[in-house]
Amino acid sequence: MSRASDTTLFRNWLDRPPAPAYFLYGAGAGLAGLLAVEWERKLRGEGVSVETFRWTAADLERESPTVAWRSPSFFSRMRLFVLPDLAETKKAHRDEIKAYLEHPEPSAMLILHGTDFRQAKTFSGATNLLSTAPREDQAIDALARCAVAAARDAGATLSRDSAVFLARWTGGAFEAMSVELSKVLAFAAGKGEVAEEDIRAVCVFRGDVNPFQLAEALVRKDRLACLSLLRRFSATAKEEEYHQLNGAVAWYLRDRIRGKGSPVTPRRAAEIFEALSKIDLEMKGESRLSPEQIYEIRVLSVLA
Repeated sequence: MSRASDTTLFRNWLDRPPAPAYFLYGAGAGLAGLLAVEWERKLRGEGVSVETFRWTAADLERESPTVAWRSPSFFSRMRLFVLPDLAETKKAHRDEIKAYLEHPEPSAMLILHGTDFRQAKTFSGATNLLSTAPREDQAIDALARCAVAAARDAGATLSRDSAVFLARWTGGAFEAMSVELSKVLAFAAGKGEVAEEDIRAVCVFRGDVNPFQLAEALVRKDRLACLSLLRRFSATAKEEEYHQLNGAVAWYLRDRIRGKGSPVTPRRAAEIFEALSKIDLEMKGESRLSPEQIYEIRVLSVLA
């Protein structure tokens, strides 16, 4: 999916000349690929030739990053380097990025992202680096807008609600959503409209635990199922994934309140929303407990 969205999330960046580097972290870590697509579209629209390189942590090991960034191309005026998650890179590579940004190459743009929020906060102050940590709802909105636009370009209709569901189903990651959207558009060809059931039928869920199953278990007060799902999630989850889980559960509840799927009473929804709000505040610094401990304590409070 190469079609850029009409999101306003990056407008302050795109309305200015290209910066040496951009850094997306927190809930926005999954948007690095989308930012690259937005810059490709803008630059090509202005007649600027562009090459984009998507590096993995292994690529950083194989070649000298600084030499690559400082080596002009014979084929393009601007080179975009989408780098791997900072949490997956070695300290030596992170230090090299900071050193490079002291005197960056004008024909290169680095697009970085980080899922480790604490690590990212310390990195975000690097020289010649523009950074942002959008809220989870802003990141999902950007992805949903992109999906709606891409479906429209393919001659299909994707509702706002279905696009939000797809963005959450694929873990809030642009690359994963792009792959799954291509599949579901092919699957639903001829129908005209892509529905949530098409996404469930075709698209691969990204994650070890389906957050909507966990939310349903919460609504039912199914203690055994809920704790089993939560502990399976906690076995591999990074800190930022707890914020994504919180957002997915809240979205599920709002959907049920609007009458989609199995009903939930206003009282039960209010209890769970209150717990989600406390989880959000505590994970943002109002508690010294780990995200895993915070989540389990609050979940237990609404399973009583």
